[in-house]
Formats: sequence, structure tokens, C-alpha cells
Amino acid sequence: MNEANTSYPDRRSATLAMALLCVVVSFAVVNGNMVNVALPFIGRDFGVTEGTYGWIVTGFSLTFGIFNAVHGRLVNRIGLRRLYAFGVAVMGVSALLLAVAPTIESAIALRVVQGAGSAAIPALGTVIVARLFPPDRRGAAMGWLLACVGVAASIGPFLGGLLVEIGGWRLVFGVTSAVLVAIPAVFWLLPASLDERTEQPFDLPGAILLAIGVSSLLYSFSILERRGPELEFVGLLVVGVLSLAIFVRHIRRVDDPFTEPELFADLRYVLGVSVAFLANATRFGTVVLVPVFLVEVNQVSPLVVGLVLLPGALFVAVVSPISGRIGDAVGARRPAVIGVLLIIAGNIVTALTAGAHPIGPTIGMGLYGLGFAFIQSPLVSATSQILPRRHSGTGMGIFMMIYFLGGAFGVALSVTAVELQASNAAGWFGLTTGPGAPYSNAIFTLTALAVVALVLTPGLPGARPRPPDR
Repeated sequence: MNEANTSYPDRRSATLAMALLCVVVSFAVVNGNMVNVALPFIGRDFGVTEGTYGWIVTGFSLTFGIFNAVHGRLVNRIGLRRLYAFGVAVMGVSALLLAVAPTIESAIALRVVQGAGSAAIPALGTVIVARLFPPDRRGAAMGWLLACVGVAASIGPFLGGLLVEIGGWRLVFGVTSAVLVAIPAVFWLLPASLDERTEQPFDLPGAILLAIGVSSLLYSFSILERRGPELEFVGLLVVGVLSLAIFVRHIRRVDDPFTEPELFADLRYVLGVSVAFLANATRFGTVVLVPVFLVEVNQVSPLVVGLVLLPGALFVAVVSPISGRIGDAVGARRPAVIGVLLIIAGNIVTALTAGAHPIGPTIGMGLYGLGFAFIQSPLVSATSQILPRRHSGTGMGIFMMIYFLGGAFGVALSVTAVELQASNAAGWFGLTTGPGAPYSNAIFTLTALAVVALVLTPGLPGARPRPPDR
């Protein structure tokens, strides 16, 4: 991206646009958390088992993961502002229809559609920030966006439980549909210059290959999480890997590929998405395990579970803007090293205290949230800066898709690591005993991913060189 020739809006306009992005992404995050709380009640009302109503989440996850990349590619043909508004509209309208869904089949189908639309919000939101803010303010802006995500994530489960208690699960979707009022604001607050378009061909075969590969991997992770490493998991894993291998071969042979091969020729980009994948895998896997052992082993109330997770969410909300400003000044490398070290420390504390007093996991989750806040804002900002403008949509879409894949992989790995152990398994390092030991071992498994991320961080972008004095 040629920053020197890019015109940015004034601070007031950029701030108003940022407020809009924060509101919309908060709706998207809260919606996901509220639906998770509502799932058992959806299953009860429709009279179906977990294997059926679980597709409310699985179907959403499949299309959400795929369309992160698809939206990034469509930006050049449709326009950034138009496509973002379309994604918000799909999320809101599908939520409205979900509130009156007559059957479980229609509810699952609508969630598949909602995932495709909702993917535009994170995938294009980061691109919008990159277009609205100059490099020296971009990290801080990304930080504010992620702070909103942290706040929304912390209140989502509580709000979901409250709405289900007041009006049932349909009220959850009814409230989400209120995001539709943001559509006029998209065209009012986001500059029309974001809708610049190019008549670039759309590589449909490439999109199909990528969709098959990503959806096969996501679904294989879901099977691994629920049923373990059975034959179906292996088959889907093979299909996913082969499809992505054919995809890589395809984009090197066509004139206008879905994803430009030169993206992956930039080692900084490859290392950035790799660190994002590994950090998010560690994050999601640990955040899924902690509530499980708190309820199953410590036998605490849902309120206590929320209090244990709260410090980490608050650190993400408060520290993300600060880490973004630090990243603007020194680049992504040093904040990412600090962040990964904090994640490793948090995981070790959590692993060593699994099944003991909840204060240990509370400290661990606090360190974890602090570490993740130091990674995400600088990393997203640095990635947006190294991408050429013509590839910014596709590059950030692929980044968000791989980031999401990391989360799905981490959840599957964490649950599988627990399931493969005997209930009376001993802690690997002899410091954790009793029923908390299998969870401790699983968290140490996730920590190994963070160690790999730490090894990769020296290759992340450092500080941008100062312009020469004139």
C-alpha cells in the first residue's frame, strides 16, 4: 500500500466511523455468545438432541470461516462500504427470521446464511480501519475495535442468559436483529471513497476449492471435538488438506487467482498469520477448558465461572488500545513477544492449579487476557501495513480466516486431549493430581502451540523506518 499517496479522512470523521464499527462488531460478538447460552433451550423446544441442534453453531462456523476470505476477495468488485452494509443486513435479517423460525431445519439453514453475512464484519472491519487511519494511528484504532470485542465477549453470556430467562431463546435473535438500524449509518459515516471498484474477474474454481478445503477442516475439527479421532475425521482431514494443496497449485496457474500467490511469498505475512493461528488456538482451547473443569471438578456456580473469566476479558478490553499504540511506535515484534510470554505464563498457572482453588485459574486467565491484548492489535495493524493496497481485502480476509481456523483447531485439540486420557490420569509434571490432572495436561498441550508461536515472533515486522528529514 502506498501510504504516501493515500488520503485519510479527518479525525472527527474517522472517530465516528470507528464508533460505528465498534457497535456493529459488538452486536456480532454478543450474538455468538448469546446463541451458545440459548442452544439447550432451542433443542428442548424443537425436541431434538445435541447432535442436531449443535448444527446451529457448526453450520454458522463453517460459512463464517469460509466467507472471511470470500468477502475479502469481493471487495474489489462490489466496494468495501457496500459489501460491509450487505453483511450487516444479512446478519440482521437472518436474526429476525430466526426469531420466528418454525422448525429446527429452517433455524439451521438461517444460521448458515447468517454465518456467511456475519463474516463480513471482522473481515472487512479491519480493512476499513486500514483505509481510514494512517499507519501511526492504525494500531490504536485496531485496539479500540478489539476492546469492543473484549467487552462484548464478557457481557454476552450474561445477557444471553437474561434474555432467555425473560422471553426465551427467540428473544436472543430478536435483539440481534436491532443491528439493522446500523445500515443507514454505514452509508452516512463511512466515506464513499471506500466503494472504489475494479473489474477484476472472480476466480470461482479457486473459491470452490478453498471452500471445500476450509469447510472439511472445520468439520473435521468438530468431529474430533465430539467423537475423537475416528475414520470420518481422518477422511475429512485428508479431503481438506488435498483440496487446499490443489488450491495452491490452481492459484499459481491462472491469471486472476482467488488469492494472489505473492501474498505467501512475503515471509512477514506468512509468519503473521502463523502466529495468529497458534495464539488463537491456544486462546480458544484454554477458554473452553477452564469453564468445563470449574463446573465438573470444582463444582462452582455459573456466576463463579463468569468471575474467573472476567479479568481476562477486561484486560483485552482495556489494554488492546494501549498495545495498539505501542505497536504503532515499535512494530508488532516486541509486543507479540511480550504477549506470547504472558500467554505461556498464564497457561502454566492455569494448568498447575486446574482442579484446585479457582483463584489460580483466575490469575491465569488474567495473564492470558493481558498477553492476548499485546498480540492482536499490533499484529493486525502490522499485517494491514505490509499488504499492497490492491491485495488488502484478500490479504486481511485470508488472515481472518486462518485466525478463525486456529480457534476451531484449538477447541478440538483441547477437548480431544482431555478425552484421550483416563479420568484418573496423573499430571505430566507431578504437580497436579486428582480429577483436574487431565485438564492440566490438555492445557500444557495447548501451551506447546504458544511456544511455537514464540519461536516465530522474531520474523514479525519491527518498527517502521522514520521518513528522512527534509
